[in-house]
Amino acid sequence: MSSTTILLVEDSATNRYFIEQFVMELGYQCVAAKNGLEAVAYCRDKVPDLILMDVIMPEMDGLQATAELRRMFGEHWVPIIFLTSLNELESVVGGLKSGGDDYLAKPVSFDLLSAKIHVFLRIAEMQNQINQDAVRLEKYYRENEVEQQLALELIERLIGQRTSRPDHVWQYLSPAAGFNGDLIIICQPPSGGEHIMLADCTGHGLTAAISALPAIDCFYEMTQAGCGMAEIARGVNQKLHRLLPGGRFVAAALIAIDPDGVRVSIWNGGVPCVLLFNERAEVAASCNSTHPPLGILPAEAFDDSMQSLDWQPSQVLVVSSDGITEAKDGNGVMFGLPGVVEAVGRGWPARIGEGVLEAVRAHMHGDAASDDISLLVIRHAAAEQPPGG
Repeated sequence: MSSTTILLVEDSATNRYFIEQFVMELGYQCVAAKNGLEAVAYCRDKVPDLILMDVIMPEMDGLQATAELRRMFGEHWVPIIFLTSLNELESVVGGLKSGGDDYLAKPVSFDLLSAKIHVFLRIAEMQNQINQDAVRLEKYYRENEVEQQLALELIERLIGQRTSRPDHVWQYLSPAAGFNGDLIIICQPPSGGEHIMLADCTGHGLTAAISALPAIDCFYEMTQAGCGMAEIARGVNQKLHRLLPGGRFVAAALIAIDPDGVRVSIWNGGVPCVLLFNERAEVAASCNSTHPPLGILPAEAFDDSMQSLDWQPSQVLVVSSDGITEAKDGNGVMFGLPGVVEAVGRGWPARIGEGVLEAVRAHMHGDAASDDISLLVIRHAAAEQPPGG
């Protein structure tokens, strides 16, 4: 016999006998109760898989019993089918409102009863499976939240230990998901000057953030070892090419400011915006992406050539990921480099970074960013620094 239990609540001994025998012939266990009180008492200890409920009964009728059982069962759904005579239509409506799921008219058609039992047991099984899946999903979600929070803290600590925050460099990072696939690292070489990396890893979220870890460590360690930026670019590329799975890479702008502050050298692999502005907020030089992103090419095919620019105290270098240049308005129009140039002009000279961010938000009309955003405003260390970005 099946382990499925059907509770039959019926005050008529004759009806109770025949229905009980039929249910057992179908292969189910059948527990009989004479009224609603007995049904409620039974369900306090055990929960049946389905209930056949008479409407008119002494002591506690089917409507009262159903309402009480629904309170007892809470979120757990047990199908309740009312058994009622044809002249009790008002009772049927009341029963469905009290928590019943269907009804059968007396005298009961056993073919129809069999069909309804099979249908509702199948629905109940699917509902219980959905509930179990929801519980497992909630448990997974809570555990995943804890794990992601720990991973985020570890990544932030690692980046915090590897980067400095000089007054003349304004930076902004904002993730599209919980983790930022963009990163900014600023290190001081032993011989002086600065090494800066703005990197944009494939995608966003945890997988993008993890892809950044090898780049952070390699960039920092090679800087501390006194390596030049061309050598660092080659080293980071080789490490990422070896470690990252296919289809994963890191777009990056690697910037070296020499110790006397008169020149800046830039290696650009996939970063859309690297612009040098003069004292009139005009574009003095644009360092376009002339290389593939880091991690794509093997060592023998890698090009470490860099663009070298004169670096005047009045000039400002603005660098951003595609989270800014590819931000779209409601018509799909991108913010683009012209948007950056115009925003820099409006924010010049004290609010360059804030001005770009405000312009991007206005362009998106308040919509959430679809990609990670990173923005750098690098002023000459010898220049007087304004209070803002």
